[in-house]
Amino acid sequence: MTSLQGLGTSLVFLLASVALVLLGHMFRLLRWEQFIRIHERPIRRDLLRGMAGGYAVNFLLPFHVGDLFRAVYTGRRMQNGTGFALATVIMDRFLDVWVVALLFGAFRLAGLGGAPVGDAARFYLLFSLLLAAALALVVALRDLLKRLCLAVCSIFNETIKLDGLIFCWSLINTFKDLRRINFGRMLLNTALMWAAYLGSYALLGLGVTAIGGARETFGLVEVFHMLFGLDSVDVTSLGIAGGLGLSAAARLLVAAWFLLPLAAMFAAPLLPDTLRARLNSAAPVTQGKPGEENYLNLLPQVDPRDRGAFLSQYFSLQNKSYVDQFIEINHDITILQDYSAGSNATTMLCMAQNVTFYRKYAFGADGDKLADQLAWLRRNEHRLPLCQILRQGTGDGCCWYDMAYSGSAVGLFRYIHSNPIEKSTAIVRSVLRTLDRQLYAPTARPADPGKIEEYLRAKVDANLDKIRESRVLRELWNYDRIWVNGRSCKNLRELPELFDHDALRELFADDPLADIHGDLTVENIICRTDGKDPGTSWYIIDPNTGNLHDSPFLDYGKLLQSLHGGYEFMMMTPRCTVQENHIDFQFTRSAAYDALLAAVRADLRERYGAKGLHSIFAHELIHWLRLMPYKLSKDKKRAPMFYAGLVMVANDLDTWNREGWQ
Repeated sequence: MTSLQGLGTSLVFLLASVALVLLGHMFRLLRWEQFIRIHERPIRRDLLRGMAGGYAVNFLLPFHVGDLFRAVYTGRRMQNGTGFALATVIMDRFLDVWVVALLFGAFRLAGLGGAPVGDAARFYLLFSLLLAAALALVVALRDLLKRLCLAVCSIFNETIKLDGLIFCWSLINTFKDLRRINFGRMLLNTALMWAAYLGSYALLGLGVTAIGGARETFGLVEVFHMLFGLDSVDVTSLGIAGGLGLSAAARLLVAAWFLLPLAAMFAAPLLPDTLRARLNSAAPVTQGKPGEENYLNLLPQVDPRDRGAFLSQYFSLQNKSYVDQFIEINHDITILQDYSAGSNATTMLCMAQNVTFYRKYAFGADGDKLADQLAWLRRNEHRLPLCQILRQGTGDGCCWYDMAYSGSAVGLFRYIHSNPIEKSTAIVRSVLRTLDRQLYAPTARPADPGKIEEYLRAKVDANLDKIRESRVLRELWNYDRIWVNGRSCKNLRELPELFDHDALRELFADDPLADIHGDLTVENIICRTDGKDPGTSWYIIDPNTGNLHDSPFLDYGKLLQSLHGGYEFMMMTPRCTVQENHIDFQFTRSAAYDALLAAVRADLRERYGAKGLHSIFAHELIHWLRLMPYKLSKDKKRAPMFYAGLVMVANDLDTWNREGWQ
């Protein structure tokens, strides 16, 4: 009878102990959520099953390999992946080490547990000091360690390299972002978790004692040592229990104590929705409903290549100020696609709180230039159809602004090739007439000969010098003729009259002057496909200031750089080949572009006469010159293709000069 009473008592202690350990697991889950919730909304069902699986693996295998299972299981169901999940698990276990060290120290000071507890106390004290020293060392040598992380990850293929860098990045940010956690709530969760665990350990010890399973007293300290003592890393928990002199019945009790909470954790997600809702309400989240939260993005880029490029730059310590500012600007957005093109400013399609928009930003001198662009947009927002500015920011050598996104808005290039040419022609004419009426006419001013001279020096001579001095184009420059896709063309060195200052000075003297857009390419005219009236179905983006000779003819020349020079088609051509004086590439030009070019050319000829048309095409040629330094710096492999575009435009001007501007 006594044994039956002891069994019954031990079962009561077991159930109470299991209830407390489940309570402790709940507070652990809430604390773990705090680390995750900085960057994404945690799904409790996945976290609970990941914890249960991790404990199950730890029950069978040593060295806490179950924590790896927890990270992999939950990480594969997280937006930020396994590397981020592993970083949060490390943080979770990092805090546990300190608590275990304190508890062993308290037991040792109280004289409990004898020599084994003393050995464990010394071990965890040393381990804690080593962790503290490691943290200090990491902070002191952070730059060296970043380079080391990159070097180690670079040993592997691109996929493994990216995964490794994301893990290192996640670990760094998990520790850095502790300041964003509600620290009081984290301490409360930790205190309640360990209070529940210690209560469970005490009740388990009472259950083992009640069943008569130990030769000596088996209480809280003994259970704690069984789970966290020095031997616990060498054998499974049941092996330790046997080693502590427990009977078979007691070992079964300990096994049940391990397994019953796991079964409950696996079963919890299967409960009816109403019951699970009540359980969740007992442990509420600290933020809003799905779609209302504002999380920091661990990495804003969606494309793995963009992520890899950014992380390589971060860990190699290249342009640290840029990386820091990039993180500060984009920490709360998701980058869907990079639309950056022919400038040093970055333009991205982004999302934040389920709102999609375009973000444009630049740093340093490019940031100053973007600030001028932003000022132009603000200055003319009531005068012209422009992009809607949602937000903006400047400071510390940085400028950024967000533009509204519309699913019915497409670039003019796409519009041209998906609509009748009459519609595209009507939109282009509407753009030119609106600019003339609402921007050029109200801001018209007399010609400035000094600005023309500066324009010729800075935009013509300086760029010709850069082409001549370029290692990429130096050999091509020295040929009298070059062959572009089988077409023989005079090289630039054979066309000096096109760049003669006296001729250009005379040609540009009669140019009208006014405020201009400065970058009126096809890319920068946006069409609304839901509009019927061409006069109200477009707006323009991305002006360019600093043109020196501010003539509307520069805007027309930019438009011709698209329609005549075919700039957009070149941008879509991935490669070119150069053999001696032959440049070959796949250059596709559409009939729609040809038709639109004919209409625009006729319109400009009618409005400005032969000399005006000549001047506009001369400005197009100068736009191609201005493009070359950027391509030589940022796109060396394709720079010869854009040089070929420059040469073809120059040859057309040479032909029209000889045959007349009709």
